[in-house]
Parts: sequence; C-alpha cells; structure tokens
Amino acid sequence: MDLDDILALAASHQPTVFERASASRNTRWVQQQYARAKADGRDLVGDVDPRDPLDGDTGEIPRITRTAQLAKQGTVRWDAATNELAWSDEMSLIFGRAPGVVRQSLETLIGLVHPDDERRIREAATSAWRERTATELTCRVVQPGGITRWVHCYIEVLTGTAGEPTGLIGTAQDVTELELARQERERRARRREIVERASGSFGPGTGLRDRAGFSDELDRARRTGSGVLLIVATEPQGGTEPQRLSEVVATFVMQVARRVDICGVLGPGEFGVLMPDIGLRPATSIAQTMVEKLRAQLFVAGPQALRIDAWGGLVRFEAHDESSSIDLLIDAESAWRHAKESGAVLKALPRPAPADERQEAWRTRVRAAVAGNGFTLYTQPILDLRLNQITRQEILLRTLNDAGNPVPPSPLLDIAEHVDETLPIDLWVMDNAFELIAQGPPTPHYQINVSGRSLGEPGLLGRVQDLLHKHDVDPRRITFEITETARIDNRSGALYFARAIRELGCQLALDDFGAAYSSFMYLKSFPIDLVKIDGAFITDIVNSPTDQALVRSIVEACQAHGVLTAGEYVRDAATIELLRGFGVDFAQGYEVGPPMPIAGAPASSGTSIEFDLRIDSPA
Repeated sequence: MDLDDILALAASHQPTVFERASASRNTRWVQQQYARAKADGRDLVGDVDPRDPLDGDTGEIPRITRTAQLAKQGTVRWDAATNELAWSDEMSLIFGRAPGVVRQSLETLIGLVHPDDERRIREAATSAWRERTATELTCRVVQPGGITRWVHCYIEVLTGTAGEPTGLIGTAQDVTELELARQERERRARRREIVERASGSFGPGTGLRDRAGFSDELDRARRTGSGVLLIVATEPQGGTEPQRLSEVVATFVMQVARRVDICGVLGPGEFGVLMPDIGLRPATSIAQTMVEKLRAQLFVAGPQALRIDAWGGLVRFEAHDESSSIDLLIDAESAWRHAKESGAVLKALPRPAPADERQEAWRTRVRAAVAGNGFTLYTQPILDLRLNQITRQEILLRTLNDAGNPVPPSPLLDIAEHVDETLPIDLWVMDNAFELIAQGPPTPHYQINVSGRSLGEPGLLGRVQDLLHKHDVDPRRITFEITETARIDNRSGALYFARAIRELGCQLALDDFGAAYSSFMYLKSFPIDLVKIDGAFITDIVNSPTDQALVRSIVEACQAHGVLTAGEYVRDAATIELLRGFGVDFAQGYEVGPPMPIAGAPASSGTSIEFDLRIDSPA
C-alpha cells in the first residue's frame, strides 16, 4: 500500500465519536500551545527541547501528571493566574465521560460531583490553598445514568520557580470497591455491637435476662442439646417484699450458679437457671445447694435486712424434644409449687409432662384464679405531653401470689395464652374495671387491656355493650388496649370487633408497638387511635441513637396515618423531654407515676389454688 492508497483510505473512513473527540482535543491542545509559544516570543522550531517527562529537571506538573498516568489515576489542575481548570483523560473516564466531550471548567467539575459532597470539596481545596499544604478526602462523583462512584482525592499546592504558589493539582483514584468494603465492615461491626447489647434481653436493674430473653435461650439449648431447667421461687419471710430485693437475690443467684449456666428473671421472686449438658442428678445436687444457700443468706435491701424462703423445681429435657420453652417453664414452675405444697425444698422431673396433663392442670389454675378472686386491679397515670397534664389512667391487672400480695401477671398470662384461656381473664378485667370506672370521677379517660387472642371471640363485643349500658359509662372515656397483636388468631373477627367498638364511641390502642414484625401493618388495616411504643425502645433512648432513630420513624409513620403515640417505661425527665421533642403525644412510666391499687378493687379471698402434674420423681 503506497501513500495514495493510505490517503484514499483516510478519505473514505468515517471517524467514530471517540476519534472525533480525540482529534478535537488534540487540535485544541496544539492551538493552545502555539498561542502560548507566540505570546512568550519563543522560536517554535529552535526552542523545542524534548526531554524524558520523568527526568529530575522536569517541572512538577508534568511529573505529577505522568506519575498519575502510570498509576491509572486522574488529575485535575487549577491555574491561579488564569483561574483555568483542566483535567486529564483518566479523570474524564473516572467521571464516566469520554475524553474531550465535556467542556473543562470549575462549573462543569462541580456539576459532576455528588451534591452532598460539593461543600466538602470546596472546603478541602480552600484549606489546601490557604494553609499551603496537601489535603485528602474521599467524595462521590455522579456518572451518566445516575451511577455513583467513590473517588479518593489528594490535593496539593503547585509552586513556581521562586517557590510562590501558582495553583492546585488534585490526583484522583476510583476507590468505589474499597469504600463499599469499608462501609460494609463498619455496618457489620455496628450491627454486631447492637445485637450483642440487645440479645441478652436483660431485665432492668437485675443484670439477668428477662422472661422473653430466657425463653429464647431455653429454645436454643433445646434445639442443640440436652440439659436441665431449674426455677427457683423466693418469698420474703414476713410477707412484705422491700424494693430492690429482687435485684439483690438475682445477683446472689448469678454468683451461686455455674459459669456456664444462663440465668434469668421469670417473674416476681422467680428466677430461672438453664443448665446445659448436665444430668438430672448432678443438677438436683446443684439446685439443692442453691436453695439452701438462699434460705441461709441474710439479704439487705435498702434499710431492711431479712431472710427469704425458697423452693426449686427442675425438669430435664433432651435435644429436639417436642416440648417448647413455655412447656418447660410451666413444668418447672409446677415442680417448685409442688415442692412448696408438700413441704419439700425442691422437686425434680425426669422428663417434660404429657401435653394433655400440662394443659389441663394449667387451665384449672387459670379458671381457679378467675373464680377465686386471684386477681386485683391497679391504675397507672398517663401524661399528655402536649398539655403536661395527667389525662388518662391505664387499668392494670395484678395476680395475687400465695401470700395474697399483688404481682405482675405476665407469667400467668403467658400460660393462659399457651392453653387458650385468655378470654375468662379479659372478661374478669372488663367486669371489674367498668364497675370501678362507674364509681370514680366522671372526667378521666381509662385504658383497659384486652388480649389479642380474645378479640375474635363472639361474646366479647356483646359483653362490652352490656357493661357500658349497665354502668352508664360514657364510651368516649374508654380505650381498649390490645396486647400481643402478633397472636391475633381470628383476624377477621378482630377487625370486626375493632370497627364495632369504635362505632360505640370507644377508642382502640395497640400495646408494645414495634416489637412485632406486623406492627406497621396495623396502622393501615386496623382502625386504631393510639399506639404505645414498646418500652424496649424507650428505657435507654437518651443514650441510644438507634432507639432514637426507631422512635422518630414510628412517630413519623403514626402521624402520617393520623394515629397518636405514647412512650412506655419512662424513667426520667430527660426521656420525657426527648419524647416531647420527637412529637410523642403521651408518656407513661415511673417518672410519671407508678402503678397504684384502686380503692375498692377486688382482693384475694384467701382461697388456695392447688394443682398438680402426675409425674413420678426419679428413683
């Protein structure tokens, strides 16, 4: 092929977009160099001095640029004298643009940077120029199609022959993969820290797992191996339990238990010890020693020093046993109650009870508690944060222990849920609550708890209508507070009850909002007026940015749906102010006021509730 053939081929070839851009860029560069040479009065032939661009005598701009090219980095250069800005072909590729197709200027550069990082880049460049020092930062650029890339920039000052600053040059490298890997490491570490902090589900003040956290540990142990569950029940001698006694006893239980054991607070004066990978006989010996030490120990709680009575109940479980954690808790509690009634220190069960016997025994106990006045009612005030005034009272159920003292009902309610006996308890609460409301002041608003399992029961709505009419109670003064929404069995029946109750004039609230995966679903599907944010997000909210973020999102979602919010477990004034700032409507907890007995509420009849499981003790 001779010269004529080459020229003919060139004339017939249609250049691509990149070829045209490259030719245009090279043309402009030649024109710029020609104009500068003419202005400087140089001889365009005689003054040409070809040199190695990495030679030591080469100027800093060519050296930095060439080094960046070898490292596959881009460069951006700003000339202080002319206020001109230019970048290399490698930089264009980092921006996701073909070299030469974008006009190089400060305005164009800012337009290629992510809007959230523009200020940081300006500040870094200004600082480098003002301080006459190098600086570096990682920022984002936006490529065509909205694609975001992370770029690490090293900005340094250019100097003239006399050492005077003449401009800035930035070296940039695409570090998207490295940055995403760093963010993922930080996310994993942060998530691990949060989960580890919360996974213990520690009860307030005791340092032991609460009932829910202990049940999770028991389920985990049951799935992976065998072991023994011990429940130790304590009761202060004299019948009066001072404040903080449970915390003192809990600390003692942890000290006596083995290091491999897992401890928990299951209820008032009731402690669980999970002993993994141990036989019943050695576990019984450990339990015997623990109970005897508890009985012999003099406990100091506040100004009082006293001794306690204690009993133990054990049940051994095997890997993959069909009994659930609730079943095992029921069996171990039955065992310590049997020990107490028979005058023994403890009772050990070699295996879980048969399901039918367990359910029948605990159905009998729940029904006996309802029939024998084994409950009483308390109230706890609710603060309206908008008015800074108590405007509501929640009616709370308390069970009466063997000494006739009121204790939180959660252990018995868990059992009632398990054996499907919640409706009798809810009806008892409604009957007595409406009677007390009718006798009280006419202005306060009351919140009455009802289990999610009872909502679909056909007789519940009729009972509410009868009670409103019988006691002549204004339905606008009543809010029914649904507990355990995740356990609603009959959703269509529950929805019918919810709509009907609001047609009567009553309001509807959801308790423990945010604890269940389906909580937010109820904002749309249920005609609710109020949600009570789960206390787990409130207790340490002042010190927990994650809890603050969760509560803010809950409040925002509720406000968007026209639903009021209340914070539970409020323990100090700082929490109240924080919740008020988040837009929470109500606050409830010991800082507002503790639960107090209601004058005229039903009390224990002194009836002893007996039950037993027909299980032989080990030989």
